[in-house]
Amino acid sequence: MKIKLLSTSLFLLITSVSFCQKISVSEINEKRSTSDNSFGNECEIELKISGDEVRKYKLVKISKITKAIDDQGIDLLNDDKNNDDYIKIDQTAKIKIETKIPARKAKTIKELSGEVSLYNPNQANGSEIKITDYQNKTNVNLLPKKSGLEIIYLTKESYAKYVKENKDKKEEELKKLPEAARQLAQGLVGAFEGLFSSDDTTDDNKIYFYVNGDKSKFVDLYFEDATGKKIERNGSMRSDALFTYYFDEKPNPSWKLVINIETDKSLKKIPFKLIDIELP
Repeated sequence: MKIKLLSTSLFLLITSVSFCQKISVSEINEKRSTSDNSFGNECEIELKISGDEVRKYKLVKISKITKAIDDQGIDLLNDDKNNDDYIKIDQTAKIKIETKIPARKAKTIKELSGEVSLYNPNQANGSEIKITDYQNKTNVNLLPKKSGLEIIYLTKESYAKYVKENKDKKEEELKKLPEAARQLAQGLVGAFEGLFSSDDTTDDNKIYFYVNGDKSKFVDLYFEDATGKKIERNGSMRSDALFTYYFDEKPNPSWKLVINIETDKSLKKIPFKLIDIELP
């Protein structure tokens, strides 16, 4: 296998200015391989977001890539390689995009367009919700109704109780329920019966949450101890609407649950369009 690694720095070469923010290409790394393995072929573009407003935000992510094309007309969009997770803003706000490999004859990426999101979670703007005594708040929506999102803490016992109370309700009875309650009943009943009937639930070091609604607004969920220190988890898993979080110890009732969601006041979206990005 023959691998050729090329790297270049293009600081402030090409910029997109919007809402007093400047987005520029700071670095491109391109790797090609004769192997059929896709991991041997990649083009990684690092973007830098600068401007005074950036310092008001804690996290950044690429919201979407709408166009990526080289000067040979090859479409470089690579949705499988780019996720929508936020990353922490340190001294500078930088984020990476991975595209498909440009044509060998290509000298530039003709256009790279999309949107960057800056995010600042706190209680004042409604994007950070802190909940005490969470273990006594099963089967209820933990978020404000206006959020457009439901997050519900589940245990094997609380789920069994909910199913028992709602599974045998006739369709006519469900229709009489308020819309939110009806959707919750339909979404929960039967949705996770296989999971909660398995022996896997004997593991006491994990917690289940049901997430319903606009899941794109759901950013993170974690716990703090009595001193406000974040409890580190050792993994998480998502299966449709069920989110599972794993810990090194059995979750403590004294822990405080912290949920981060996107709100209009916590978010700033910056569209960008970069033209004629020189390839290495």
